[in-house]
Parts: sequence; structure tokens; C-alpha cells
Amino acid sequence: DKQFLNKTEAKRRMKKTGKILTALLALFALNVSAHPHAFISMKTKLLVQDNHLTGFSTKWLLDEPSSATILYDLKISEKDPKAKQKLIDEIMGNVVSEHYFSYLYDKQGNKIKYSAKPLNYGLKAIGSHVMYYFDFMLSKPQLLKDNRFVLETYDPSYYVAMAYDNKKAVDFSAISAGCQGEMLDPNVDDKTREYAASLDKSQREADFSLGAQFAQKVILQCK
Repeated sequence: DKQFLNKTEAKRRMKKTGKILTALLALFALNVSAHPHAFISMKTKLLVQDNHLTGFSTKWLLDEPSSATILYDLKISEKDPKAKQKLIDEIMGNVVSEHYFSYLYDKQGNKIKYSAKPLNYGLKAIGSHVMYYFDFMLSKPQLLKDNRFVLETYDPSYYVAMAYDNKKAVDFSAISAGCQGEMLDPNVDDKTREYAASLDKSQREADFSLGAQFAQKVILQCK
């Protein structure tokens, strides 16, 4: 019945998301009990050409527990460039399949699509952390004039918290004089925070609405 199908779909998505995040994050300490279970610190630069928004250049810094296994894999693959590239390609393929965990909307609220081919991508070790870096491009450049864009980047289940540490983590230096950019933090009430904290990592009925409620907004307003 419909309820059974909904549960089946939730489990399928949870399994897929878990697989992606396992590859992406090398998953997390076993004694963690509340959502989120891992953390990504983000930096993003808007890419602009000929007064059109063309994409975003981003860096994701994983927390130490999430980085550990990937650092080990990186060390093993250092003497085998093909193996290292295969690891990077597999991870990026998973990120692309989830639309870069990013959602971009224009002034009318239309969702803007991305290219399935990231540019300038890779990963590197920074001390005890792993950093992913890549450019994700719009499938079609968007005119800045008289437009407004909102970008949100998050894991829908909030299994992983993806956040900018501060407003300087978003680089608006490429935008034109007629545009203004800002990053807004979410206004999450105590009830929602308590609900997220009550979820453990073994939970099978994932709530895919949580991530959006904790997502920061990158806003670009152009005259």
C-alpha cells in the first residue's frame, strides 16, 4: 500500500544517502547519538562572466573523524595516481548524483539546474582534515540584471551539518556593482533543535525535511 511504498522509498533514499556519505565522509564515530553526526565547513565563491552567474567554486573541509579513513586511503594511493584519481572520481560522481547537495533558485522561485560535469575538482589533506574542492557550473548561465538568486547547500536528512563558519566564507568579489550579496543564518526554533538532537544514527525513518530547516542562505540581489 501507499504507506509501505513510502517506507520503502525512505529506506532506499537512506541507503543511497548513507552510501554517498560513507564515500564522502568515511563515516563517523560510533558513539555519536544525535543529529548531526558529522560536519563540513564550507567556503564558496560565486563565478560570474559577462554579467551572468555561471556557477560556484567551493571547498568542503571535513571534520577530523570523518576525514580519518579518507586520509588513510589517500596515503595508500599516493604512489598510485590512477587509484587516487579513481577515488576522487567516485566521490565526485556521488556528489554530482545528489546535485552537489546544493539548491539554487531564481527570482521567480524556479530551481536552476547544474552541469553534470564538475570542473577543477580534487581532494587534499590539510593536517588531520580532508578538503574537497570543485567548481559546479550552471547548465545555462543566468543573467544577473534584475534578478535574485538564493543558494542553499545541505544534506536533506541533516545527518551531516554543512555550514559556512562566518560571512567571509562566501566570496562575492566577482559580482558587478549593481549587485549585493549576503549570507543569512537560519532561524531554527528550540523545538526543531531538540527534535534533531533526539534522532540517533541508526534511525531508519529519515526526515528529509530537516536539512533545509538548518540551511544557511546565500542571497544575490541584482538591479
